[in-house]
Amino acid sequence: MNAAVPLSPEERSVEELKPPVPASLLFLDIVAGGVLCVFLFTGLSFEDTSAVQAVMGVLATVPHMARRIAPRSVVALTLAGGLGLLLSGVAPGAVSGALLASGLLTFYTLVRQLGRRATWHLGGSAVVLFLAASWLTGAGFTDPFVLLGAALIGAMTLLANLHLSHTEIEEIRTDSLETLREWAAMTERARIAREMHDIVAHSVSMIAVQAETAPYTLENLDDRTKQEFSEIAASARTTLTEMRRLLGVLRADIPATPETAPQPGLSRLPELLDRHDGQVDLDLVGERIPVPRAVDVSAYRIVQEALTNARVHAPGARVSIELTYRPAMLVLRIADDGPGPAGSTSDGHGLVGMRERALALGGWFRAGPGPAGGFLIQAGLPLE
Repeated sequence: MNAAVPLSPEERSVEELKPPVPASLLFLDIVAGGVLCVFLFTGLSFEDTSAVQAVMGVLATVPHMARRIAPRSVVALTLAGGLGLLLSGVAPGAVSGALLASGLLTFYTLVRQLGRRATWHLGGSAVVLFLAASWLTGAGFTDPFVLLGAALIGAMTLLANLHLSHTEIEEIRTDSLETLREWAAMTERARIAREMHDIVAHSVSMIAVQAETAPYTLENLDDRTKQEFSEIAASARTTLTEMRRLLGVLRADIPATPETAPQPGLSRLPELLDRHDGQVDLDLVGERIPVPRAVDVSAYRIVQEALTNARVHAPGARVSIELTYRPAMLVLRIADDGPGPAGSTSDGHGLVGMRERALALGGWFRAGPGPAGGFLIQAGLPLE
């Protein structure tokens, strides 16, 4: 018993990434294999056909049913079956039409596994070999059957190249979209880092200032306590310097203009809603409690981005905003009654940016069609 040859990690990854074959295409392959088999055996005499010839005829046609699942095995089996059938002594004229059709389908299955340049080389070689074989058998180059076979081989080669070109274009398009998504996420992370820097830097600066002024505002401090306040202030200043360096690393390859204005929070939502072109409903659920500054800024930015999406992708739509204050989480729900799902805004952030903001705080994010139409955005931002 032969042991199966294990696939390499690269081959396993390729096999796992292959998309499933649609059932409709599998059905067409089954029909094609069955029709070729019937077509071939109609040219054979039942009395004069041996068991070997019958097996070879089945091998030359039936494997086409699985040509999208195991193309290499199908090519090997159909070529072996066709060659074995011809070598078994069957009259070539009786099965020439079926074998030509099976061979063309085998050829097309093979060239789809190759690159574009190899496909042209194989196609040209196949035409030359087909014409040479026809000349050697005495059919001649002007025989209609020979001309038809050569033309069909050329057509199969062209069709396979068109398929490969389309596949390459789709792969390039997919890679480009993935690159754009990664760039948008990286840009948004840098923007979030700048905002978090401003928030944390303000708090650390207050610590430094209070630690530096404490020896002058508090009475009866011993030298040891003064020294500790001095060390706290120095540590705070060092932390600020390291934060600026870290921010420089995060934004090294991302152009951005410095923001000098304070980062907006939920207290400025009324101003944001007033600037929106369209009707907006704001509903606050639960007892409004103070939230961390990072959550405050991120919640505002998510609402801002959601309104931008609605304005760009569903102009004139009514937008409903619901903020739910829970003991450990702030939940945002932004819905519009537009025609369909929104995408991302022109600056490349959009849904990617909103998701990055929620995940950066350890929260969650969901976006998609709403239950009653339009588009629904939901996010949960932890308060602890």
